[in-house]
Amino acid sequence: MASTDVQKHLSGEPKISDMTLSEFRTMMNALIDERLSEWVDEDAGLKLRSEVVERIKRQRADYAAGKRGKSLGEIASKYGVKL
Repeated sequence: MASTDVQKHLSGEPKISDMTLSEFRTMMNALIDERLSEWVDEDAGLKLRSEVVERIKRQRADYAAGKRGKSLGEIASKYGVKL
């Protein structure tokens, strides 16, 4: 596309710099919703392996019983990362 064609094509498009914060947020939310729905649609109908389902059930039960994983500090310390 030639430079003038691009300018003609874009001339009717709103510019982000002309948007209000509310309009920008609305646009971003719509874009995010669109992308997320595409990803969900790709996984529709797929089944989890039985061992994955069991792991999720164990994790939910542990969480409900008050058990938690390691803290961020513990993990950072293990790998020598300073927070």
